[in-house]
Amino acid sequence: LLNTNGIMADSKQMENPIVATPVLNPAFIGVTAVAVPEEYKGTFSPEYWGILTGTNKFTVRQHVKLLPKSCCTCPPCVKQENTYSVYAGVGSNAEAEFLRIDEVSDDWNRCCCSPYHPLRLEARPYVPIPGDGSSDFRHLTQDFQNDFSRLTGREKQQKLRTMYMAQPPAFSMVRDDGMRCCYKCPCKVLNTFVCFDCCRDGMHIYAGAVEDEPDKEKGRPFNLDPSKLIGSVMQPLYGGICTPTLHLRGKGAADTDEPFGKVEGPCFFGGWSEMCCEFRFFTSLFNSKTKEGDVAMIIKKKPASLAGAAIELMSDADVYGIEFVEGAQLTGEQKISVLTAQLLADYMYFDGNTEKCSQDDDFIYCYLCYYSFFGAICPCYIAIPKKMGG
Repeated sequence: LLNTNGIMADSKQMENPIVATPVLNPAFIGVTAVAVPEEYKGTFSPEYWGILTGTNKFTVRQHVKLLPKSCCTCPPCVKQENTYSVYAGVGSNAEAEFLRIDEVSDDWNRCCCSPYHPLRLEARPYVPIPGDGSSDFRHLTQDFQNDFSRLTGREKQQKLRTMYMAQPPAFSMVRDDGMRCCYKCPCKVLNTFVCFDCCRDGMHIYAGAVEDEPDKEKGRPFNLDPSKLIGSVMQPLYGGICTPTLHLRGKGAADTDEPFGKVEGPCFFGGWSEMCCEFRFFTSLFNSKTKEGDVAMIIKKKPASLAGAAIELMSDADVYGIEFVEGAQLTGEQKISVLTAQLLADYMYFDGNTEKCSQDDDFIYCYLCYYSFFGAICPCYIAIPKKMGG
């Protein structure tokens, strides 16, 4: 566990966990402090709000989680919740982690319906941990060590997670329901033709914490305070036809109000093409031309090293870049909406949904890429027969 100076606590402190205060990374020294809006006071410092409003780029790294959450519970061997690290750039070369985002969801829904399950993502200011690395290889080894420590119940990893979850979320991103285990009602039908509202994916963003309802599934809250709504990301009807599309709305906007922006993705993506291609999602003002990109560019990055290629092959962990247009003059809440669009796109198009290979009794399937048609994800593949010549 870390104390308020970012130093490892002793064994006596371990017995009584403390709440750590985010420490400004040396890469952010000199950042201009900006007055924090009222709804974020107590979760964002003026320095961290200054990073959010002043940065022109984010890098989002999904953590590698190869092992199951637990092998001796029900459901058994369910996949872990996702975790994302968000790095900000202030200046030409400086870049360091300033947010960490954790998924909250029900184990049964995640077991049966991932990545289309109901969930909530909680964003907290990052507390520096000794030993955190920056290279692909360092991330891979560190994530695996943390993964193994968590599975074996080692105290240090459990204490570190307890410390993080003790911090109040700065903001929460709540999926607009999803597919539930055993098709419990009400639920949505996702990854299909988006012809009705029950087929549309989306997220709403709330300042601060969002509590689960008592005796209800985790990550599926519905008693939400509209006064805390700071933005939303919604899939339009028909899903953009052949161009994956998301609509961005600002603070307090209803789902029927005109969006302030739109995100338009590539026609082809995923599969084996992820090993050698970047995928660009153009973020534009709503009334701009198609793929104008006058707000930001979201880039699903290709592997940059052998370790990155190993991560791509072995896991669903991805790396994204978000580059904001300097003249766009986005507010902090609008940048959070763009970040939410990137995270939702990861669940919709890349997180376990666009695999590279599969098989049945007769064929091995190699998926070259996928395409979106009216919101449904369709594969382009090569089928290799297991038995040659009958």
